[in-house]
Order: sequence, then structure tokens, then C-alpha cells
Amino acid sequence: MVGKISRRQVLVGASLLLPVAGGMSAKASSEVKFSHGVASGDPDSTSVVIWTRVSQFDKPVAVKWLVSMDRTFKTVVGEGTYQTSIDRDYTVKVIVGNLKAGQTYYYKFIAEGTSSCIGRTKTLPVGHVDQLVLAVASCSNFSFGYFNAYEAIARDESVDVVVHLGDYIYENGVDGYGGKMGKQLGRNHEPRHETVSLKDYRIRHGQYKADECSQMMHAQHPLIVMWDDHESTNNPWMQGAQSHQAAEGEWLERREASLKAYFEWMPIRDPAEGVALEEYWRHYKFGDLISLITLESRHTGRSEQIRYQDHLEKIPTEKNAETFLQTVLGEEKREMLSELMKGFLASELVESVSAGRTWRIIGNQTIMAKSVVPDISAPIFEGVFSNLLSKLTGYSLRMLDGLLRLGKLGLPSNLDAWNGYPVAREGFYKIAKEAGVRDLLVLSGDSHSYWANALFDNEDQAMGLELGTTGISSPGSLLSFGKETHKQFDDANIARNKEIMWADGRHVGYIRLVVSHEVAHADFVTVSNVKSRKYEVNIVHKLDIKNVNGILEYLS
Repeated sequence: MVGKISRRQVLVGASLLLPVAGGMSAKASSEVKFSHGVASGDPDSTSVVIWTRVSQFDKPVAVKWLVSMDRTFKTVVGEGTYQTSIDRDYTVKVIVGNLKAGQTYYYKFIAEGTSSCIGRTKTLPVGHVDQLVLAVASCSNFSFGYFNAYEAIARDESVDVVVHLGDYIYENGVDGYGGKMGKQLGRNHEPRHETVSLKDYRIRHGQYKADECSQMMHAQHPLIVMWDDHESTNNPWMQGAQSHQAAEGEWLERREASLKAYFEWMPIRDPAEGVALEEYWRHYKFGDLISLITLESRHTGRSEQIRYQDHLEKIPTEKNAETFLQTVLGEEKREMLSELMKGFLASELVESVSAGRTWRIIGNQTIMAKSVVPDISAPIFEGVFSNLLSKLTGYSLRMLDGLLRLGKLGLPSNLDAWNGYPVAREGFYKIAKEAGVRDLLVLSGDSHSYWANALFDNEDQAMGLELGTTGISSPGSLLSFGKETHKQFDDANIARNKEIMWADGRHVGYIRLVVSHEVAHADFVTVSNVKSRKYEVNIVHKLDIKNVNGILEYLS
């Protein structure tokens, strides 16, 4: 049963920023505007990144920044001036240091006599921490609807940090993925074509940052973020991407442009000297409570994805399917993580155990649990899915036909996720075991679906649990078949797969994760609508997780 959050959190599309976000200066005569709001993120215990952009300005400008312990700025604890120009697209990014651990701060920017709105941020705590609240988000596609879930996150003042697992922007043009809905809602992507150049990516980031709900969330909470694929283009790997064509130029040039724009427009620390843009991973330490380690699984180590269209005609039977799993998907050299990434992961897991933190959380992009497609042609479904074949056309028909074939053969569906890299997944578990860790709490995005999964290695040892968050606005892949049909598929997926404990691809929203030393409580929070700014906030599912002698268990 879907349970409502308290009535005060039932929203009806408020058109104003939260009170904490403040307002523009009365000096309207200046050309300077801060049309993209403010943001903060990438915190540690003594510093945090604050960000903004000077809009509608065409020459270098000095931007003053101030940080205070109160929103009236009577207790300023940091200030300075940042010079920005067209070279970094007029973005402003400051690492504010010498701050106190676990402290809330307020910040703003001033340029040419105009003030930005006021942002609120926090540093990471040290020492004993009783409880922390994480909002876990993924897959915010501008064209598919309003970012109402961002507003819901903004209005939850108990949130300590927002963890965004990727697909913060989408690269598609108006005739691509989500374009039809974008035209209906008047939320067409800018530029209208697929993003390829540095200019394109800058414009697209600017469109997302100009969104009202996005600005609310960023002004209220600091961000921990990692990219997935759509920040560059669909399904990249080391030397290319599924959606990159030769006519679009050199892949590495496009990737470099996308990452440069990402570092300009996101509240994250720039790479240290000698570190490549793509080498982006972090370890966030929340006192004695949480280690949050983020992965980079797109640009530094990933092997090319296997495509079923290159193999399915050669897999007519389950015996052939088993050979495919062992020799093609199971090829020893197929990687997800670079050697540098794996080395960082190993050392930081050891540090986490040595420091005695209660929880080891992994910020991960794609679903990690093992699964195969359920056989939806079985009699138990009474022809529901096979009957759909006569009613569907185009992409929906091809997708359902593919699922029917994969289900009969017992093959996994999404080969871009960890299912497509079983040796790399086992290698990830080996790193954890060598660090003395079998209590991983993996947070995953990408799939536009909620998940509660159990994780086991190939020897059937429990390695941890996985919570997957749905899209902020991106819809479940099977919703074109109807919500009830999608539910039947979710139920069949749970019944077929040992590692899937619960799944729901019918909703959009986020996960609210409340972590104490005794228990991690997850609320799977949904917004009822993304096609308008009127919506309600509900909880579609909730569960508790406990660490029992180094093994994580679901309590409900």
C-alpha cells in the first residue's frame, strides 16, 4: 500500500524558491544576473565547493563570494573574489576552506552590485555521528517532465546531502529520447540537436541549472555526484559509445568536451594537477558512521558493451545461451573499473574498516545484482505479454519481442549494467573481501526503477545489499505497456531471480535513506506527477537494513 508523507509535504507546484534561497538584489539596472541559481557540493570536514554562474554578461567579471554561519550574513567566516570569463563559460567555483566539521553554512555571490540567491550547505562531520539523512537521486531528463522530486528533496530540511548517481543531464535532441514528451510539455531540449561540442554541453547544462526545481534543491542541500553515461552520450566505453557516430567527430574529443562542461557546471573540485578529467572518484567520510565511496565505471576502465543483436541469432537454445554467458559475457578481460579505480577502492575500504565506521556505502551507477529476464511467455501470465505483440509497433514491439526471447533463454537484459560484466563484478567483490568487507550497501541508479537487491558472489557468499533508485523524471522502460503489465513484469522478475527482493518500475522519485549505527531505513519516495507542477509526495515502499556480524540483512 502506498503511504503518504505528512500533509505539509504534499505539494501543489509552488512557484517560488524556498525561503532559504533568498532573492535577487533590488539593483535591476545591472546587466549581471544569476539565472542559474547557486549550488554547493563535494564536501569534506573542513571545506566545501560553492558554485554559481554570471548570466547575460559578455566580458570578464569579478564575483565576490561570502560564507556565513547565519543567513543574515552577520557572522561571515569566509569571503573573497573570483574572476570568471568566457573561458569557463562565466561559471564561478570556489573551494571554501577553514570551516568547522558538521556545520551548516550560508553563502551568496555578488557581481556588479547584484546579489545571487542565498544557498545553504554543510561540511562533513567528524567523531561520533548519531544519524545522517541522504537523498538518493538519478536520471533527471528535462524533456520527460518537471523535476518535482527535486523540489520534494529541497523541502525536506532533514536531508544532510543529496547523492546523485548520474544521468544528471541527457544528451538527446528534440527528435530523440524523450523528445515527444518534451514537445507536449514545452520542455524541449536546448540545443535542439544532440549535444556533441563543448558549446552544446554548456548550453544543455545551463538549461538544466535554470530549472526552478533544480535551483531549489541545489540552494538547500550540498551535492555528492557522479556521472553515468548521458552526461556524455548513451552507453560509452573506453574507446567509443553506442550513440556516438563517426560523423560526430572523434569520440575522445567529444568526451573531453562533455567532461570539461561537467566540471565547469557542477559544484565539484577540479582534478589535481596531473590527474585526468575522467579519473573522478571520491571517498566521503561521515565521522564514525559512514564511508561513501563513489565509482567511475564509464570512461577509465570499461570494455565495450556486448550487443545481443550481434549474437542472438547464434543462440537458439539454452545450451547455446550457457556457452554465450561463459565465453562472450564471461570473457576474462572484460572490465568495468580501471586499475587506478580498483586501487583506490581497495585502499579506501581498508581505511574504512580500520577507522571503525559502521556503514560502507558504494555510490554506483548501474544495477549490480545478478538477474535474468523472466520467462514472460509462461502459462502463468495467461498470454498477457504475447497478446501485446499484436498491438505494438516500432521500438515497443522490438523491446517486448526481445524480452520474450531473452526470457525463454534465461539471459540477462541490460548488458550495459554489471550483468554484462560478470568477471568485473566478481573482481569487485574480491577487492571487498580482501579488505575484510562483506557488508557493502550499494546505491545504484540508471534503470528508472526502484530495487531492493541482495548481492552474492559466485561462491554464494553474501556481499551486501543494493538499493536502486528510480528516475527523477525518466520513466520505467516498460510503462508503454501499461502500469499493470509493468507490475506483472516486476513480480515475475522478483520470482525468477534470487537477488531481487523487491522491484518497482512504475514510479518516479528518489530514495530517502536515514542511517544510524543501529539501522539504515529506506523510504522509496514517489511524486505522483511530472507532467505538471501539481503533484503529491508518497512512499511506495519502505524497509530497514541491519548489520548483523558483518553481514547486511533486510528487516522488513
